[in-house]
Amino acid sequence: MLKIERTYLNLILVISALAALYFLSQGWKKQLVVEKVEVYDTHILTAGEVKSLADVTMGSSLYKLSLMKITRRVEENPFVDNAVVVRAIPYDVTITVQERDPIALVATQISMFSVDGHGIILPLPMKRKNNMPVITNVAGPLSVGDTAKGALMQAVDFVRDAQKYGSSLSASIAEVRLDSNNLIAYTTSSSLPIIIGRNNFERKLLYLQKFLTEVADNGEPNCSYVDLRFNGQIVIGTGTGDFHRQIAMVRPTGKEN
Repeated sequence: MLKIERTYLNLILVISALAALYFLSQGWKKQLVVEKVEVYDTHILTAGEVKSLADVTMGSSLYKLSLMKITRRVEENPFVDNAVVVRAIPYDVTITVQERDPIALVATQISMFSVDGHGIILPLPMKRKNNMPVITNVAGPLSVGDTAKGALMQAVDFVRDAQKYGSSLSASIAEVRLDSNNLIAYTTSSSLPIIIGRNNFERKLLYLQKFLTEVADNGEPNCSYVDLRFNGQIVIGTGTGDFHRQIAMVRPTGKEN
């Protein structure tokens, strides 16, 4: 019986100690108030813009904050892919942001947007990259938050694949024009329309790189277009007529799209 009574007594002492610690911790938590909000990993948005989205009141109780609500407010911005909000004891809140990274501008007849590598339509970034190509002749309407489809998504895939070959090649692409079922590219080093077609972009980018280094750099006498749709060859059209008619005359075997 004595052993049982001691066991109960020890249990009561442990519970009492835990209860005292709980009430002490609650009192300690009430003393913790927000003194600073730190923002990390932003490149397009400023820290001030993220803090404004978070809407955390200085001096408010650190432990009464809803981290989920703060996260949702920050993620409402179209440039934010996801955000992680943490209480940084004793007095700070930290917000780590993963942004959507625009890779191209998108021009419709009535407006201009940007787009990331997943095809998410974004506003124009305040900090615009100087080397982003422009995707033109895009049928609208488009809205921020839409996902690119069809030919527009093909153009996004082309620009994204170009980045795999390094900054020199991707930066040389100035414009990607949607033209029926084809993509037509224009580069910074050549005024010629370069017919990309669709699909198999990694192979065609190798051809484009070869054209830019071996042909475009040496001048383009009597050239009117470049066609990369043919497997194993780069077709260079000559003459001054309409290049669509000239393309129709070139139909060797092995043509792809």
